[in-house]
Amino acid sequence: MPDDFLGYELEEWLPQEPSKGPPLPKWLGITWPWVAPPGAEFRVSNPVISPTEVNPGQVVTISCLVTNIGAEAGDYTVKLGGDFVAEKSVTLGPGESQVVAFEVTPTEAKSYSVTVDGLTGTFRAVVVPVADIRVENLDISPAEAYVGEKVTISVVATNYGGVTGTKRIVCNVV
Repeated sequence: MPDDFLGYELEEWLPQEPSKGPPLPKWLGITWPWVAPPGAEFRVSNPVISPTEVNPGQVVTISCLVTNIGAEAGDYTVKLGGDFVAEKSVTLGPGESQVVAFEVTPTEAKSYSVTVDGLTGTFRAVVVPVADIRVENLDISPAEAYVGEKVTISVVATNYGGVTGTKRIVCNVV
């Protein structure tokens, strides 16, 4: 077989496996459509939601690890979906990884569902009951006293909250 074909050296033809179709001249700069040239390829993994239970109005961080498993550098856009929607872009070289994080703030007490590029997770916003102890009905008797005279000071402390609690009451006499 001659070292050229139609005037082109054999090295100018793309080497191809038979399953990928017949070879095409390299100078054309094309390949068969079912053959993808090497490039950037990304994998999203390790979704983390922290914390998984908050009060409404507290920030929740949703993060994931993006890795370029391809042969070339490239850009990738990570998409947050579900009850919150956001996007962040990263540029990674071959073999590089980067953590991408989103901060969201739930506004009401309920369960929230989120997705990061198809990886799913949940967190809850709950109203945590607290003790609500109020000091009322201050009574000082007698209202005026001489030095060394006994004075009685009393208050009523009432818990209007949903759980048991304590409150320190300090009385300063001046």
